[in-house]
Amino acid sequence: MNRPVFNGEMNTDVFKSFYWYKKELEQICREYKLPSYGTKAELSGYVVQYLDGVPLKKIKSVRKVRRNTTLKLKADQITLETKLLNTGFSLNNEVRTFFGNYFGVEKFSFCKPMGVMMREIERNGDTQATVADLISCLNDDKVKYIKTAEEKTYQWNNFVKSFRHDPYNSIFHSQMKVASIIWGVLRDSNKEKVYSRKLVKENIALVKKIY
Repeated sequence: MNRPVFNGEMNTDVFKSFYWYKKELEQICREYKLPSYGTKAELSGYVVQYLDGVPLKKIKSVRKVRRNTTLKLKADQITLETKLLNTGFSLNNEVRTFFGNYFGVEKFSFCKPMGVMMREIERNGDTQATVADLISCLNDDKVKYIKTAEEKTYQWNNFVKSFRHDPYNSIFHSQMKVASIIWGVLRDSNKEKVYSRKLVKENIALVKKIY
């Protein structure tokens, strides 16, 4: 089943079974007067509420508490007790310097769990969350913040990674081009958005035609 054009009468299960780009979700939200700012998962949530019949006036943005961007913390002002909201804390170069000093490394790079956790804290308005809590997500493999709907936004990245790790695909000269062709087929279907060798073999004729 190919992905249908979105409309306000679409069944919720049909909407959720297909892949939608963030720009598409933003456009849908603007067209139907829904909150149009946020992560891909948040935008999808607004659309699902609308399709489920929730009145527009009751569909509110989940981002009620925002980080205070008017304040600017310096690295030497940050401690483990520093609150993550309303203090000027942000994942910027000053915070990178703080973490570099804390972990004793010359160059510190922010990782995906930290970004996901910051957005989840903002979503929940958790004004008690501290830098120590943020550090804990690096040490806890089962941290609950990573187990969120936002993980679905990484479907393409995970697909490409699995595609490249499959020895079968070494037959292709331009793996990224082939991966994008196969992903296009999967994206517009209602199948689970995960890689499989079977999917490549089923669409080998299409690959040869375009590739």
